[in-house]
Amino acid sequence: MTTSQTIGELNSEFFDSIAKSTYSADWVRNLVQQISSFLREHVEWIAPPKEGGWRVLDYACGSGIASMALTAHASVLRGIDISGGMVDQYNATALSLNLKPEQMHGVRGNILENDETLNGSEFQRFDVAIMSMALHHVEDPAAMVKKLTERLVPGGSLVIIDWLPHGEKAGEQGMRSHSHLISHYGFSEAEMQDMYAQAGLGDFGFLLHPEQSEILGGGMNQLFFARGKLPVSSDP
Repeated sequence: MTTSQTIGELNSEFFDSIAKSTYSADWVRNLVQQISSFLREHVEWIAPPKEGGWRVLDYACGSGIASMALTAHASVLRGIDISGGMVDQYNATALSLNLKPEQMHGVRGNILENDETLNGSEFQRFDVAIMSMALHHVEDPAAMVKKLTERLVPGGSLVIIDWLPHGEKAGEQGMRSHSHLISHYGFSEAEMQDMYAQAGLGDFGFLLHPEQSEILGGGMNQLFFARGKLPVSSDP
C-alpha cells in the first residue's frame, strides 16, 4: 500500500489476493445464501419478465452470486469487476453452469474511469443492473449510481444490495482491519432514494432482508435491497 493509491486500487489488490478463498468463510457463505434466495424470491419486484430473457449487468460481480440467482430469467449476463482475480472466478462460474461466453462472461474494468474496454455495445443497454455488497467500497457512491444508470435501457432496473448504516461498532475488530478498503459504513433508505433520484431513477423500492446477517469480525447487520427504474420516456 502506498499513500498515492486510490481506494479502488486498494480494493483491486485486496480482492485479487483473496479471490480464491473469500467464499470459504462461513459468514460469507451464509451471506451468499441470503442474497441468492432473496433475489430469486423477488424477481418480479426487480423487473417484469421479458420474452427471451433480460440483459443483466452484474457490476462488482465477484464470483457471480447475483448472476447465478438470475440465470433463469436472463439471456445475457455480463460481469465487471475491478479485480482480475474475481473476474476469473466469475468466468469459472459460467463454465460450471455450462454457459457460453455469449451468455455469461466477465471482464476487468471500472466504469468510474475512462475504460475503453467497457465502451462497446456489449456493455450497454441492460434491462437490469445489479451491484451486490460493493457500494460501501466506492469513494463516490452517487457517481457510481449515475454511471450504472447510464447502462440501462429505458424502463430498466438498478438494484443495489448493501448494509444499513452500522459504523465500526458492528464487527469492530474485523471492520477496523479493513477500514482502508471501506468508504461508507452502510447507507440509509433516504440516502439511497436521494442517489437514485439524482440519477434520474423512479419507482424507488427499498426492502430489508427478513433476517440479520453476520459480518466480518463478528456482529450482526441488516441487508437492504434498493431498486429504481429508468423512466421509459428517457428513450432518445
